[in-house]
Amino acid sequence: MTEEETRREQAALEELDKLTAAFEEADAIRDTARDALHAAIVKHLLERNARPGKVAEHSPYDRNHVGRIAKAAGVPPLRERTVRSIKPKGR
Repeated sequence: MTEEETRREQAALEELDKLTAAFEEADAIRDTARDALHAAIVKHLLERNARPGKVAEHSPYDRNHVGRIAKAAGVPPLRERTVRSIKPKGR
């Protein structure tokens, strides 16, 4: 490998290292913001400050995803299930 090729390779690798560091920093910031948003969603659903549909309107998630976040955090549903299986128990 010539000296010129070595210098170009080194410059390319330095650029990639710099851009990778910037990407990882931005990724960490995004993760922190997402965690804070999820915590706020769970807090307001637990405190019954807003219904899931309203939370979805004011967040980047649809109502179903807000429900998945709530379920994963153990937020109890607003109402109990009304539909029951007709299959006998024990089967």
